[in-house]
Amino acid sequence: MPASFPFLTTYDPPGTSEGSLDPLGLYRIADQLAVQLVPAVRERMQRIRFLTAMVVGSFLLEDLEGNPRHRDASPYLVWEWLVVEALMRETSDDASIRGVPGSGVTRTALAQHGYVDARSYLKTPRIFGFHGVYKPLAVHLGLLDVHLGPGPNAERLADAWARGRGLAGIVGAKTLWARWKATVKRGLNHAPPRTSANWNRSEWRELAEAFAPEAAGAEEKQLLGELLLSSGERQLGALPELWRLQENYENDALQEEALHTDLEQHAPAYGVLVEAIRTYEAFARGLQDGFDVLRAEAAGPDARGYAVPHIARNEAFRTSVDRLDERFAAARRALGEITATTISLQNLFDERFGKLAEPMNAQTCALALCEHHETVQRAKSAEGKRPWFDRIGGDRIYIRQAYRIPQREIVPERYLHGYRGWPIRRFWDDLA
Repeated sequence: MPASFPFLTTYDPPGTSEGSLDPLGLYRIADQLAVQLVPAVRERMQRIRFLTAMVVGSFLLEDLEGNPRHRDASPYLVWEWLVVEALMRETSDDASIRGVPGSGVTRTALAQHGYVDARSYLKTPRIFGFHGVYKPLAVHLGLLDVHLGPGPNAERLADAWARGRGLAGIVGAKTLWARWKATVKRGLNHAPPRTSANWNRSEWRELAEAFAPEAAGAEEKQLLGELLLSSGERQLGALPELWRLQENYENDALQEEALHTDLEQHAPAYGVLVEAIRTYEAFARGLQDGFDVLRAEAAGPDARGYAVPHIARNEAFRTSVDRLDERFAAARRALGEITATTISLQNLFDERFGKLAEPMNAQTCALALCEHHETVQRAKSAEGKRPWFDRIGGDRIYIRQAYRIPQREIVPERYLHGYRGWPIRRFWDDLA
């Protein structure tokens, strides 16, 4: 699977996490292009059934207030803790629960003290928890409003879910919802709030099975599929076309480069956007591969550091940055054709990468690449972030231990970023 999100290194010290993400500033334009292709779907989305868990939660939590003294534990977040805890308790070794946000920290919390709270859960759940990850899609499809309350399509999905559970629709689910709501309320009343179910094994299993990612009922699957393939104002861009192409691929053979070629043939209207993605990726891949080759080559034990111009002797580096100016020009032209975004992608591209637009030999390009990385790091916060290397005078650098990598084969023909092909594939699998 191609890399699809800004890289998080194994070393991520407190206060410097932004410094270990997206070292060349390539992600923002890629993400904007992906939003143009499939709006409201994000690369972190993997399991469509979290939409159902959110909708059910929106009903059972409607009139439940959080404790203003504990703003890091709202009712919806305690509900999220309970759902993830149930999945981890009942299916923690089951491959079917891959892609559950917060699963790792929840396992750790249960092993250490047997419950989940704000301290032990994700540091930024509004972004990385399943409510944070799936909220844009839930709102776009009319399942939730922006405050996580029920949207215009919420009742249909909740009703389909309840019937799939053998209940008489929403009416038949109210007793179960009341019990879950009482458990959320009990968790909110702790100081500080935490999961406090006091359930037996069958009750945990009941909640886990209710929202197990692969266990949606037939009616629930059908409705979720219909919503994903909606037309009109709720259409998810190219998703309907990409959905119809899924049957041509096996999971282990899906490559977005080929998927986009097929999309051009079946839906020529997306040709301009696909060309922008393709040319931007050719430029981005060259920069990232070149930077990675340099990091690997410069990671020797010599305390005197590495003379950056020496990387020009490396064939993989030369291949990575070959004709980079031509790739820059092609990407710039193609981005100029994209006019539907709120920002000019061409202007953003010029602002971020303009210094790499001129023809350069490999030595000069290596030095420019180092300077570009330093510029990107400085711009990440008011105080700036440290580069992944230290300067040792002139053109010598010392790669810091946390950011050393082994040599790897470059893949110039592959995309660096993801463009929602894998989330769509996972949705398609879960609704098959």
